[in-house]
Amino acid sequence: MTEKTFYRTTPKGLAEVAAKPGKLKPGIKGLLAAVGKQASTENMRAKFPRAGDITAAMDALANEGYIEILPAAAPTAAPAAVAELESFLSERPKEPTLQQRREAEGTISGARKLKAGYQINILNRPGKPITPRGGGGKHVILVIDSHEAEALAAARGLMQAGFDIRGAANRGEIAAALAKPPLPDLIIIDVEMRDAVGLDVLGKLHEHPEFKSTPIIVVTARAERDDIVAALAYGASGYLNKPVKPDALVRYSRDALGLP
Repeated sequence: MTEKTFYRTTPKGLAEVAAKPGKLKPGIKGLLAAVGKQASTENMRAKFPRAGDITAAMDALANEGYIEILPAAAPTAAPAAVAELESFLSERPKEPTLQQRREAEGTISGARKLKAGYQINILNRPGKPITPRGGGGKHVILVIDSHEAEALAAARGLMQAGFDIRGAANRGEIAAALAKPPLPDLIIIDVEMRDAVGLDVLGKLHEHPEFKSTPIIVVTARAERDDIVAALAYGASGYLNKPVKPDALVRYSRDALGLP
């Protein structure tokens, strides 16, 4: 394998990373965790300069099914596009109009009184199935969540269901994931983020010409009425209160994409 060989963690690998303690030795498990969504031999050598034969270790992980070797370097986002998106996402979105707030209120009008900790699942299903933007058979889902364990669990379940998954935990990673072709077909976002206000990101995405029609599901521990109304008014297609079981998240994702 060359320095430009790219690897991607498989569902089995994601399960091993999340497992405690797992089957792999700590050093090999650390190597697996460092692969993340995608990494090259060059990336791994830079992260572990004192490690021995990185190539042999990566080959062993691939042979055991923890990672897969990509046939060629996956397309990457242009730096200028990433910078432009990051700048765009750093701006405050326009406040929802009175009409948008009224429509959001109407969506939850039939729900009983909401309070913190109340479990609520709201989802708008499109009139027809959404065609994958990449032109292939798989839809791309971007999972935005700064809680690593929860993001891994969500990614694992969605990957096992046949979706292509990207992950992001901060504004820079969000911009890079959005700028990478093909564009995501669905975005799942936790509004509680470390370096950005999730509702602001949600609002800005629906102001962007490339993403204004992209379904976005908010998945968060917050379940107060004002939070739900704000998310729906900013354009969220759905609002799910954590914890959400992986099989339920797969079902909601298929609904948001208009899939059977």
